Amino acid sequence: MNYFKVARVMLAISGIALLSACTHSVSDVDAQGKTAHPVFPDASSAVREEGSFVNLDNLKQMRAGLTKPQVYELIGTPHFKEGVIRVKEWDYIFHFTQPDKSVLTCQYKVLFDSNMTAQSFYFMPEDCLSRLKAPAIPEVKTPVHKEISGSSLFAFGSPALSAEGVSQVSRLAGELKGESLTGKHVVVTGHTDRIGNPVKNQQLSLARAESVKQMLIENGISGSIIETRGMGDAMPRVNCPGKKSPAVIECLAPNRRMTFDVVDINSGK
Repeated sequence: MNYFKVARVMLAISGIALLSACTHSVSDVDAQGKTAHPVFPDASSAVREEGSFVNLDNLKQMRAGLTKPQVYELIGTPHFKEGVIRVKEWDYIFHFTQPDKSVLTCQYKVLFDSNMTAQSFYFMPEDCLSRLKAPAIPEVKTPVHKEISGSSLFAFGSPALSAEGVSQVSRLAGELKGESLTGKHVVVTGHTDRIGNPVKNQQLSLARAESVKQMLIENGISGSIIETRGMGDAMPRVNCPGKKSPAVIECLAPNRRMTFDVVDINSGK
């Protein structure tokens, strides 16, 4: 009987030693699933040396408190021979396809606490995810559009630029020089109010646009890229009923305007 009791004790001791050996980790993981020095195994020692292309959305769901089955569902079984019983660290080789079709490869480690719930997560290199290249977003410049009141550029009914008009168009020319005008053209469009003859209004609006074009040329903008248009009173901003009077003329002021657009020659936009 004594022999059997001794055998049972020795067996129990052996079992404890076995379990202790099984919970050993190369990264010296503590009971809280933490380590000061995560140790990554050599990739060539992996049982799945080719690694896997992990689902990035699943990887982003990794967090403290997950059980091993939950970790398995998200990122699969570890790629290295970690042990059998109460293993406290799982290692992976993950690949990420980047927008330019190149592949970034990193190692990933999950540490578990004494209750076998995930607590710590490490990458090698540490900045793995930040190395993923963001898709190139083409720069989209806002089309240049400017509008100036006709009343500040011309005297009422006149196609000649006023002194203030010369100053404003000269400033506009300076702004246009700051834009890349290669492959583009500048559309200058004149608008009038409804007072007067529609045909003459169209002619006046075009004449005003030509006056502006000439001033832009004098300020260094190539005339070959400037297009002029006269819309007359065809595109009013406001409607003011009544016959010609100082009040009506003032009310219709928003319709008397010059617009400037820099558009792409090929797209027309």
